[in-house]
Amino acid sequence: MIAAKKNKFIGSLFAFYHKRLQKKHFYAIHLAGEKNLASLDSSLPVIMYANHSNWWDGFIAYYLTNRVMKKDDYLMMDIKQLKKYSFFKYIGVFSVDREVPAEAIRSLNYAAELLKDSARYLWIFPQGDMVPQDRRPLKFFSGITKIAEKTGRVNLVPVCFRYEYMMEQRPEVFISIGKPELFTGKSDSDFTEHLRSNLEAQLDKLRDDVTAGNLNPFKTIFRGKDSRNKSFD
Repeated sequence: MIAAKKNKFIGSLFAFYHKRLQKKHFYAIHLAGEKNLASLDSSLPVIMYANHSNWWDGFIAYYLTNRVMKKDDYLMMDIKQLKKYSFFKYIGVFSVDREVPAEAIRSLNYAAELLKDSARYLWIFPQGDMVPQDRRPLKFFSGITKIAEKTGRVNLVPVCFRYEYMMEQRPEVFISIGKPELFTGKSDSDFTEHLRSNLEAQLDKLRDDVTAGNLNPFKTIFRGKDSRNKSFD
């Protein structure tokens, strides 16, 4: 297992690089549902679980919790990917190897240990692999439930990402934060399915809102470079 080794200096360099990268590749990032975070139990840690359809998901997750919300955030990543981008460990990323059960359990225990600090936020992509954003049904691995059980009491927050070209040269990102759920330490055999179903319904609503142009619930939290046509105009 590759553990997270947060480094403030490397973290500040990455924040600078990340902002430039984001500005180059996206026209804007929009957020809805931020008010749902007001109902979080601030005495408990938070697991943010999200769909995984894009290489950018981890970057957008980092931007939301680290740069916008200013939280002490961590992210679980497949070990094959983390080996390719090993510098991510210095900003709070750690690995999971689902192909080796003993290593997978080790990562789950590590995640639960991180969450003993009530101020921490942990990102999990329960699908495990990237799949197209409109593929249904979603497939969830049970790791999120196991981490919650090992943690005991934790806030569970569903987050949806959607990437769309909205008549601009660069794509736009739409983030939807769902209603938190307080996990109290016990679950049944259907709990992972319950989380999957909730996230799927939230994803479908996000898709419907964006494609119908119902953008009033969203506020723009990041603006990238203008499209070329705006420069000409």
